[in-house]
Amino acid sequence: MPDGSHGDRSSTVVAAFYAKARHANYKRLISPAFALIICILLLLALQKISQSIDYHSVSRQLFCIAPGRWAVALAATALSFVALVARDEIGLRHVDAKVPRSLLWIGATAASALGNIAGFGALTGGAVRCRVYGAAGVTPSQVGRLTLFASGSLVLATLLISALGALWDIGPLATMTHLSPGALRTGSVIALVMLAVAVACCGSTTKRIQTRWHGVVLDIPTRASLASQIIFGVVDVAGAGAALWVFLPDTHTSFVSFLAIYSASLLLGIVGHTPGGVGVFESVMVFALRGDVSTPSLVAGLVAYRAVYFGLPLVLSALVLACYEGRALRARLPLGRVARVGRIAPLFLCLITFVVGSMLVVSSATPALAQRLAVLREIVPLWALEGSQLVSGVLGVLLLFVARGLLRRLDAAWWLTVGLTAVALVLSVLKGLAFVEAGVLATLLVLLLCTRRHFSRRAALFAEPFTPGWLISVAIVMICASWVMFFAYRNVPYQTDLWWRFAFHEPVSRSLRAMLASGLFATAFAVWQLLRPAAGRFVHPTAEDLTDAVKIIRAQERSDAGLAMMGDKSFLFSDSREAFLMFAKHGRTWAALHDPVGPRDEWPELIRKFVLLAHKHGGRAAFYQVRADSLPLYLDSGLTLMKLGEEARLALEPFDLTGPKRAALRYSLRRAERDGCTAEVIGAADIPRHLDVLRAVSDSWLDSRSAREKSFSVAAFSEAYLAAQSVMLVRQNGVPVAFTTFMTTDLNVEATVGVMRHVADASPFVMDYLFVQLALHLKGEGYRHLSLGIAPFSGVRPMPLGSPLHQLGSLVWRFGGRFYNFQGLRAFKGKFQPRWEPRYLAVSGWAGAVLTLLDLSILAGGRRS
Repeated sequence: MPDGSHGDRSSTVVAAFYAKARHANYKRLISPAFALIICILLLLALQKISQSIDYHSVSRQLFCIAPGRWAVALAATALSFVALVARDEIGLRHVDAKVPRSLLWIGATAASALGNIAGFGALTGGAVRCRVYGAAGVTPSQVGRLTLFASGSLVLATLLISALGALWDIGPLATMTHLSPGALRTGSVIALVMLAVAVACCGSTTKRIQTRWHGVVLDIPTRASLASQIIFGVVDVAGAGAALWVFLPDTHTSFVSFLAIYSASLLLGIVGHTPGGVGVFESVMVFALRGDVSTPSLVAGLVAYRAVYFGLPLVLSALVLACYEGRALRARLPLGRVARVGRIAPLFLCLITFVVGSMLVVSSATPALAQRLAVLREIVPLWALEGSQLVSGVLGVLLLFVARGLLRRLDAAWWLTVGLTAVALVLSVLKGLAFVEAGVLATLLVLLLCTRRHFSRRAALFAEPFTPGWLISVAIVMICASWVMFFAYRNVPYQTDLWWRFAFHEPVSRSLRAMLASGLFATAFAVWQLLRPAAGRFVHPTAEDLTDAVKIIRAQERSDAGLAMMGDKSFLFSDSREAFLMFAKHGRTWAALHDPVGPRDEWPELIRKFVLLAHKHGGRAAFYQVRADSLPLYLDSGLTLMKLGEEARLALEPFDLTGPKRAALRYSLRRAERDGCTAEVIGAADIPRHLDVLRAVSDSWLDSRSAREKSFSVAAFSEAYLAAQSVMLVRQNGVPVAFTTFMTTDLNVEATVGVMRHVADASPFVMDYLFVQLALHLKGEGYRHLSLGIAPFSGVRPMPLGSPLHQLGSLVWRFGGRFYNFQGLRAFKGKFQPRWEPRYLAVSGWAGAVLTLLDLSILAGGRRS
């Protein structure tokens, strides 16, 4: 994040940073570009294979599958996943790990379901296993060894099935591979012999062997472990193959021969590294079985197989993870394990949402059933049918992009996905009585509602540019949907007037318009993402910057500038490095805290430089808690002002405890002293010796409020920050019960209250006592002012001619008490009869002020972006 203040050194660093970023982007483009090329090549191959396939015949075959075959396919899928669980259990024993039974079932099935859909099963499934098994203490190293063992044994199992299938019936594999029967038999025998030798060379049945190869530790499993893995791998593949086999009723190939072809296709799909082997697996199966199974039946069977073996386990895994925090499972595992397992639910929801978005795009590009259109013609108007199909495709594209926000657990992404899914659910019925599609959308909606707790991050949904891989994935979906549309309407002669035909019996026109709208929306969104300025990233200040900032702070009189020493804000220095501005960033908001620090004549240039920096990155410049005497500088920079509240500044020279107005303070002081309270000042040099005492009070205060440390505009408890402050500590009967830090400068003009903490069982008058003693101490040291901090939205009154921002602030002051005690805070500080000075927010554009306030609250919570 360049600040433009370090001259040639800064320019060199920034140039090197962007050069490194470009190199990283090139590397990240390789894999998505390869996937795009594979997709295009597969579509070209499918275009040739599908010459004899009719879209409507495939649809009829799919809808004519008997319920009994669906049930058998579900049973075969269940058998395959049971074998998967058994393989993981063997693998865990192989790496000397053990997990509870519930975690084993969740980890094995969820990892396999995700790996099947996303591809790169060793990586995606391994990531899930790390999260799930890690809850039971399994290390990432053990998970890696387990994944390597399971993947290797699965390859051996598929080789075993292919070799046995070739010896059983050589014909199908010979036709598929274009190898002579003799060569194929010889290769099969060699493969079987090598498998037997591999098992025989393993360790004894009770002890595995470890060896090193090029510095990598390899586990050689026991014969029993490897044999068991291969056996269950055969059961796994056989169950998966049977799930497809039952959908091919007219095949003339025996199950053993089919299983050999299936295993070979599975291996080629794994090598192709497409998600779930999509395209590669289907192409090989169609090519290998085209003479034994009618092509429409085979394509319909493959679609049904993908739904049963790939889609259903993914949805069920997501549902189990979503419900994992229920009472039944919570009782079996400690809360920490539950939370850790639950965090992988957004990954599954992201993938399911992307798949559902793809489904909507493809659905909008394909025709509805004629019988259902006839029914719709009697109950809905034409405009509803036309609009629902077009809008459904656009919603599908939007889901493709929103899915990334679910991966990042953003609450805005959750809300938007729920809304889009609900609307698409209604449209799926209007556009063609698509009940299966409606069922899928309803399932996604249920999963989203069950996982609401996992999407708690408040951040801008599209704050960061999408990765090239994500954009190419969306492009692949759009290309495939276009191919499906032209495949469905290949017999329709193209005419220009197709675009303008509106009728119930014109599905091709509706599909063309929907596909065009979806494509234009996806393209416009992608171009906006690629061309918009980089958002920039928050960086912590360097030691040199922090040292220079401290020098500037000490040499001026504004004590609240000491918040810069917390180290949680970046610095923007003037060209002379005699003044600076502290800021942080979240989303598109670049928020500077207070006015610039340093000589006033350098403020205008610093303000202008910061506004330009924010705008350069497409962000909003905001100056938080600025003073009234500096407002012309912000107005000159084109910023809009909003009153945030008032700061309580106590004049110390006239401060005393005499007179009727100080009666309440005198009473609090006497009562606290009667309760045994005494106060002492701890200088900065003595802070390290008292850190344990101060931390105990601070932790007690945080625990009593179920709170965590704040940052940005609020002082937080940290050793480095406290070491630069002074502290007033209150003891009650010798026990530390309360303290406050106070910031000062070398000019000894004013002090500002920093961290304030007290224990729950302290005297109820302890805080009044603490601030009275602090004010008297500072007065004795010659300080003129003490800042008690800002009272948010204090003094913001409704005015007839007030701006929208002013009216918003007045509403917060009047009705926001149920969320934050605004008026109570002002009343507490008002006991000391301070002078109330207004503080403002200067922001670029009044419409963005609401978003800026949200980002500021997130910054105060400690988040940066």
